[in-house]
Amino acid sequence: MKRVLLSLFAILLVSLSFAQTVERLTDYEDNLFGKKVYVSSDYETLKAVRRLWTQESIRLRSSNYEFAQCGNSDAVLKVTIPSRLLFQQGDSVLSQTADGILRPFLRMLRGDQAVATLVIACYSDNNGSEKYLNHITTLRANAIARWVQKQGMSARDVSAYGMANNVPKTDNSSLAKRERNRRVTLYLVPNRRMLRNIKRGSLFN
Repeated sequence: MKRVLLSLFAILLVSLSFAQTVERLTDYEDNLFGKKVYVSSDYETLKAVRRLWTQESIRLRSSNYEFAQCGNSDAVLKVTIPSRLLFQQGDSVLSQTADGILRPFLRMLRGDQAVATLVIACYSDNNGSEKYLNHITTLRANAIARWVQKQGMSARDVSAYGMANNVPKTDNSSLAKRERNRRVTLYLVPNRRMLRNIKRGSLFN
């Protein structure tokens, strides 16, 4: 009995830790793609969406991902992935490990039953000219967009942005800090189907 209670307590702590991870877009991000991560619905539905994203974060929990909830109503799932897991250094072609990193999100994104749209944002450190960093991060974002489309996601539901070094997570004063700045962020934005399904009590039909 004690072991069961401890397990339940551990699950509760994990759930709370995910539920409390909320982030805001920077002004730069908001001006660039803020409208694409805006979700409009009634309070109870948005509350259910936030609860669903917490459950998905726990289900997908891995050292490969950082999860947060964001957007105007915290109803968007933000997934941050180190660039090194998707691309070789200085390259814009998806690596062999990228498929396994990206594939877990496809069930929400592809086909006629997709329940979310996708915003892809690729960020860099400050190692290079502004022109180069804009170019490489845009190529990387587009590479991910093409991959999800090849897996069955509608092109109209995917938006890709190269962010260069315009939104660093930290300064670039060390190798470890530059590594943190080199990242890919996926924003999973509830679509009308998700909002409708949640009102009926489930994510998928």
